Amino acid sequence: MAIKKTLLEDIARELNVSKTLVSMVINGKGDAYGISKKTQEKVLAKAGEMQYTPNMFARALRTGKSNLIGLLVADISNPFYSNIAKYVEKALAEKGYNLMVCSTDENIEKEEKLIQLFAEQQIIDGLIIATTNTSGEFFKKERLRNFPIVFIDRYLPDIESNYVVADNYQGSFELTDLLIHKGCKNIVAFNITPSHISSLTERVRGFKDALHKYNVPFGPDNLVEISFNTIHRDVREKLMKLLKQPEKIDAIYTLNNHIATACLNVFNELAFDTKKEGIYFASFDDISLFDFVKPNIISVSQPLERIGTEAAHLALKLIDQKVQGTIDYEKIVLPTSIISRN
Repeated sequence: MAIKKTLLEDIARELNVSKTLVSMVINGKGDAYGISKKTQEKVLAKAGEMQYTPNMFARALRTGKSNLIGLLVADISNPFYSNIAKYVEKALAEKGYNLMVCSTDENIEKEEKLIQLFAEQQIIDGLIIATTNTSGEFFKKERLRNFPIVFIDRYLPDIESNYVVADNYQGSFELTDLLIHKGCKNIVAFNITPSHISSLTERVRGFKDALHKYNVPFGPDNLVEISFNTIHRDVREKLMKLLKQPEKIDAIYTLNNHIATACLNVFNELAFDTKKEGIYFASFDDISLFDFVKPNIISVSQPLERIGTEAAHLALKLIDQKVQGTIDYEKIVLPTSIISRN
């Protein structure tokens, strides 16, 4: 038998007061409307006794504020995003806000539908997003123009926006520089689609610029594209083909931790010893798994806690600015670090 949900009417009936009075007290407006402290205490006590749970969405429509922030990420199964979500949630909770997390699976249509649902139905007060979109046109829509949005991990160069990202270019440049100084002359980078997103384009640019700086050859075979939807199949097929080529490669650099994990599976399947073969293995992103596996992985570590905390604080700041009618754009680029396990 289903338990009947307590409504405002039920509390009002028990106390023989109006539903409006109960609503004012529960929404923290008792003092503003001159309701006595004694009456407020009675209402709150009765609400607790009857286990009243406010309808967050109904209250949001009524008050224009839900105290809920949305977080849209490309892939919640990726430790990079799940860890950021943890830090965002922690920072928001300290300010009395809750977090709603959704995964877009790198699907632009799914992303846009979720944003329209959240923003247009007033479900959330602000949005933190790792966008998959190719341009900023969607975010120029009137309903979203003044909506508090913070981009993380990726941003859209063609629109003015607020974002918190790691320095993808510098991290990739420094990692490639390190491999070159270890004597690598034929480095193959594995990129992932959709490759138009800013974080990946910056990593590719950093990789190419480091090669160019030291006159290390770069050709079509030095950048391999992997599909997000078929990561393990593509990596297996292309990595096996690469390892059988007569041209000697001396480093494999994956631009995403999912690709790195897929490569490790192939190495294990083939019992392939990169160290014995004289091949360095490197990855942009660092996950805890890398501390326990062979081969030793040189990785770029991103400041996940700072990304999550800065994004949460910026989202709350934008919500306040919306109320005040001011708009200030903040572009936060955080430094990365290299973890060399050799």
